[in-house]
Amino acid sequence: MIIFNFGIPNSGTDWSQEVFKKIWESQNLSFQVEDAKTMEELNQIIGTMNVNERMILRFDLLTEEAIAAAQQDAVRPFYHYRDPRDVVCAEMENSEIPFATAVDQTVAAYQEIHHALCLPGIMVIPYEHIAGNAEGLIFQMATKLGVLLKLDAISKIACEMRELVAEPQYAAAATATDSLTAHSVRIDQEHTQETSGIQPLIVGKWRDQLSQSEKAMVTRFFKPLVDQFGYGE
Repeated sequence: MIIFNFGIPNSGTDWSQEVFKKIWESQNLSFQVEDAKTMEELNQIIGTMNVNERMILRFDLLTEEAIAAAQQDAVRPFYHYRDPRDVVCAEMENSEIPFATAVDQTVAAYQEIHHALCLPGIMVIPYEHIAGNAEGLIFQMATKLGVLLKLDAISKIACEMRELVAEPQYAAAATATDSLTAHSVRIDQEHTQETSGIQPLIVGKWRDQLSQSEKAMVTRFFKPLVDQFGYGE
């Protein structure tokens, strides 16, 4: 089974990556983890992946090869999205880019959403559910993988995720994790990663972090998406 863990940048794929690991670890299953940073890396991984083995593949950019691979029964796609105004803030903060560039990158990312939503069997994960409905989300994610978790196991994973998100050293851990990108990691019950790049879960950060003119601009610019997803003003 192959997990396609992808979506809008800074919309929770890092959180889901840890949850997927914990779900399979709870079943004492071994698996591989891949993090594709470019289209070339993504297509190379997809071209050589073995659907008879377990792998979690995280990526941002959706390619034609990924769309074709997602049609296979052994692939479980999970798509993440977030208020585009918050995505702009996260892009500015994490990539250290100016406001206009962050807006352009967010627009480009959302242009892929319609292709993603057409993938068979896809589970769509709103960032707001990660922040406010972790237990229910973890249960649904597990069932998509064919795992029926007990309620206490779900609570345990949710608690562990809250601890990871609250960890003040997440930024340093993210830097350490980034240095290992493009390398395969074999995970089993005796080998787990000690660090996580999960950032604090914040909804509505654009209200506090953007200037008045920037807030007016993103609200006007992304109004169709804001209305479509039901985000408040």
